[in-house]
Amino acid sequence: MMRSWLFALALAASLLPTREALALGEIFKLDTSGTEYCGHLDARKFTPKNDVDIWVRVDSTELITASFTPTFDEGTTWPIFGFTYETGKGKSAFHGGVFFEDFGWLTMQGDATWDKNTGAIKSLSGTFIQSELLEIGCFASGKFSTKKP
Repeated sequence: MMRSWLFALALAASLLPTREALALGEIFKLDTSGTEYCGHLDARKFTPKNDVDIWVRVDSTELITASFTPTFDEGTTWPIFGFTYETGKGKSAFHGGVFFEDFGWLTMQGDATWDKNTGAIKSLSGTFIQSELLEIGCFASGKFSTKKP
């Protein structure tokens, strides 16, 4: 379950606008839904009602920081690196990921909408896949969206 949230978080981080006027430091809570698979015939659905709480902070167009706490306490965060492409006025696409020391990984892709005048990010949404982020032998895939805390 935690791995699913990590993927969602990483995805959200990679969906940053490319404008120079981008408002950085914005924080969003992730809502994720999908399926976690652990071993044969062991699949569990998750939704925003039973997912792991994850927050993302947009640090740059190439970096998002994800956290299990809304205050980004030390030891609860991880970086998600990627590429952002402006796709239209107030819209960007992103793909990114992270590889952990214990061989777990997360990859994501999605879209961001942002205010054309201020650069403030309005929303992030997309898809993710993760493997062994929290538990050996498990992986998850699904969708994510954001909301302001």
